[in-house]
Amino acid sequence: MTRDLFAPVVPDKQAHHLFQRVRAGAAHTAARRLMNEVFTDFHDVDKSFVREFQSAGFSARVFELALFAYLREQGLSPDRSHAAPDFVIRGENPVAIEVTTTNPAQGREPDDLEFSPLRPEEIYDADQAFVFQLGKALRRKLTHRDAAGCAYWEKSHIRDVPFVIAVGAFHNQNAQMHVMSSVSEYLYGQRDVLSHDDSGRLTIATHGIEMHESGGKAIPSGLFRLPEAANLAGVLFSNAHTMAMFNRIGTELGYGSDDVALCRIGTAYDPDPNASMPQRFGYVVGDRPPGQQENFAEGLCLFLNPWATRKLSPQALPGIPFVDLLDDGRLVTMSPGGFHPFTSKTLIIEGSRVNAYQMARYQQLKYLGRLPNADQE
Repeated sequence: MTRDLFAPVVPDKQAHHLFQRVRAGAAHTAARRLMNEVFTDFHDVDKSFVREFQSAGFSARVFELALFAYLREQGLSPDRSHAAPDFVIRGENPVAIEVTTTNPAQGREPDDLEFSPLRPEEIYDADQAFVFQLGKALRRKLTHRDAAGCAYWEKSHIRDVPFVIAVGAFHNQNAQMHVMSSVSEYLYGQRDVLSHDDSGRLTIATHGIEMHESGGKAIPSGLFRLPEAANLAGVLFSNAHTMAMFNRIGTELGYGSDDVALCRIGTAYDPDPNASMPQRFGYVVGDRPPGQQENFAEGLCLFLNPWATRKLSPQALPGIPFVDLLDDGRLVTMSPGGFHPFTSKTLIIEGSRVNAYQMARYQQLKYLGRLPNADQE
């Protein structure tokens, strides 16, 4: 039986404003079709997914469905026979995953389909505020106990399985612009400072971090080192698994409207070993050749906890970069080949097929600085 995520089951006054926007109109045709396609194989164990998706839990349920799509894409079959944790992978490299998100302050609803770029002087404060949101989301899961008083990792069906928390960033309109380095600094309690020597070669100096401060408050850094995180084998982070991802992948599959074009712009990993900054990228969705088109692994990063009671094999979550701490105190990032975006935004252009595509191409070239100077002003 076909299940439609977008057939209303909650009154309009309770429907999330982003759900209301996405369920109608040509701009998100591709996302709606792909999400319903993925949801066909999704076991809704507590029968609440659709209601939460259409109301206050919209962003969290989008993230959860995107993670399910990633697991399915990698040939993994998550066990969803229990309400919690959200996904359990059995076999040679088992893992239990509980999904959460950074959320806006109560009573505030950001529009994560539109954003205002931060000024350079605002970036540091925004990153520190993000760390607070990240810490709140992780601690909420670490301290959770069910009606029987059990933590997630104490449940009988996953007692010997490494436990991971997956976190999606949704706390404000700039949430998807925060990079992995802020996550790494909070989890490991150290910061890499990059510079170049006289020969132009990149050098890295590591500095310890004791606290993170924001808005007059402070939290300890190095969550993985703290006793409360002993049962946390890793953190799976994404700033990309949003409705826009479903829209882009669906468009590449041919599910979109002819009168809608999408332009994706952002920053990505630079393979130059001496690069200290990410490289910009921009493309019109649909232009990436077969074999290089976007998948649900893009934008995920796994941070391994070297102090965890039950260690996690990175092979448990394949196809994505992972970060680990070596015995000598150095952090290393191991990445599979291919394209690895750090941050991105998707511009939606509606109009006739030709005009929409031409405007998307214009936005791509403008972002990359490839227009004549007069046209960029």
